[in-house]
Amino acid sequence: MLHSLTSRIVFVGSIVSVNLICLSGLLLSASNSMIASFEWNSHKQKITEIVSETLSDLREAQAEERGYLLTTDPSFAKDFDDRVASALSKVNILEQLVQDNPVQHERAQSLQIATNERIDTLTKQIALARQGRFDEARSRVVIGQGRVDMAIIVQKADEIRQTEQELLIAREATARAHVNWNRKLVIGGCLIIVLLVNGLLFIVLNGMRRSISLIVHAMSDFGNGNRTVRVNEQMGCTEFDMLAQGYNTMADRLDAAMQAQEASDLKLHKANTELKRNNEAMELLGEMAHRLQAARTSEELAAIICAFVPRVLPGIPGALYTHNHTTNQLERIAQWGNASVGCDSLLPSDCWALRLGQSHSVSTPGGDVTCQHVACDVSTYHCEPLFASGEVVGLLYLQSTVEEENRFRLVALVENIASALVNQNLQKDLRDQTIHDPLTGLFNRRYMEESLKAEIATATRDDTALGLIMADIDHFKHINDEFGHDAGDMVLRTIACEIQNSFRSHDIVCRFGGEEFLIITTSHPLETLIQRTESLRSSLSKLELHYNGQSLGKTTMSFGIAMWDKALHHTASDIIRQADAALYQAKKDGRNRIVVA
Repeated sequence: MLHSLTSRIVFVGSIVSVNLICLSGLLLSASNSMIASFEWNSHKQKITEIVSETLSDLREAQAEERGYLLTTDPSFAKDFDDRVASALSKVNILEQLVQDNPVQHERAQSLQIATNERIDTLTKQIALARQGRFDEARSRVVIGQGRVDMAIIVQKADEIRQTEQELLIAREATARAHVNWNRKLVIGGCLIIVLLVNGLLFIVLNGMRRSISLIVHAMSDFGNGNRTVRVNEQMGCTEFDMLAQGYNTMADRLDAAMQAQEASDLKLHKANTELKRNNEAMELLGEMAHRLQAARTSEELAAIICAFVPRVLPGIPGALYTHNHTTNQLERIAQWGNASVGCDSLLPSDCWALRLGQSHSVSTPGGDVTCQHVACDVSTYHCEPLFASGEVVGLLYLQSTVEEENRFRLVALVENIASALVNQNLQKDLRDQTIHDPLTGLFNRRYMEESLKAEIATATRDDTALGLIMADIDHFKHINDEFGHDAGDMVLRTIACEIQNSFRSHDIVCRFGGEEFLIITTSHPLETLIQRTESLRSSLSKLELHYNGQSLGKTTMSFGIAMWDKALHHTASDIIRQADAALYQAKKDGRNRIVVA
């Protein structure tokens, strides 16, 4: 009887052991399959990302090429070579990644050929532009072949991405089926083991009831979700000890596989969340950049900054400073989040970020040196210098530290703002060059003509006074002939300054041409205008000018005054002609005098 009982125990124990080993092997195989599935999905996602990045590089290269051709400004194509190299590198990587799929490999090779052809075209056009052959380069663009080539590239890229997406969806469905099968396998295996243990209860002595109860309870708890339960007590029987050990091994492996899956799911969820946040930030940055490029004044730029920066970096107050090259100071043009953020202006030496040429932040009180422009009650802040072509264009001051997950947003924000500041400075310089005389700093003749038309329209509509003063330096040719043109330029600048200081800020003082000046005045009656002009004439006649230690003698001017009359035609040439005639009469009467038309 004992032998029979022992044989049965041995037999049942053998069956249990075999089933446990098989179940453990199946679970291990399923775990390996799931890990392989995760790696395969990552591979497919990488292919999709590389295709998207290749298209992005091509579009960026094309945009820089078009910008260079349209503006002839080489700075628009400064990153062109890097974009081209990046696109070539990524399309080559793509070709290597899809070698295991003949169809995708063929498409990748086709995309590689199309990309090389498009890059070759762009490179030739850039080369023509860099040789100064802009018209020839633009004519190649006008043909429209680039749009067709890009459409073909986009189509080939979409085919690759669509196929990879379909494969990814199919693989995910297979993975879900494996998960369901693994769940059934665990439940089935547990049921089999429970049945075997229950059968053994009828065979073995009542003394083995405790051991079986421990194992059953452990498996039941595991099946209910308690993955930490293990059988650690001695069973009093070698076979049950082996069974407990097998269960523990199985539970450890299954728990490890499930933890790996949960960790992978969590990591994927975090990546998707971060990607979503970055996509939202990029959309905001794109909208902000679009508006910044259209801004015409500092006020408009400040309004755009105050509207978008708090959305890109929520909860962080800050201020934006722009560099004034004339005073060598950084002046605050925008602030958000707090009415007292930052100071009104600061010197470059007051900020450690500008001294070091890199970002500077203080995250804890006393953790680093503090910039002089930061208030004493501020314990954490971040300064980000704004550079363009190696020169300081501004400073972004944030009254908080920037967390690691927001670094990407900060970098893109700084690039957009720096680009906008450079663009606005260029527009301002261009406007100044367009309307000002480079020698005297006065308005030029072109600006005078436009302003005079507007003032005539206002005087006609509102019935207000409008006067025109034409002035000419007496014997200016003698100064140029005897002392040189540099002395003449000095005389022009001095007299221009005297004229500017003799009239109101809203009067328009222009250099009409050569040594002639023209002043447009509004709301002055003729008597007041004559008095102002006489005061200017008298002060100029008392000037003693010297150049290189030589006296240039007395400098006098002749003036012709004309007042706008409704009887005149509504054109600027009539009143200019009257003032010029009066000036000619003053010259004829002996110079250094005023004649009213």
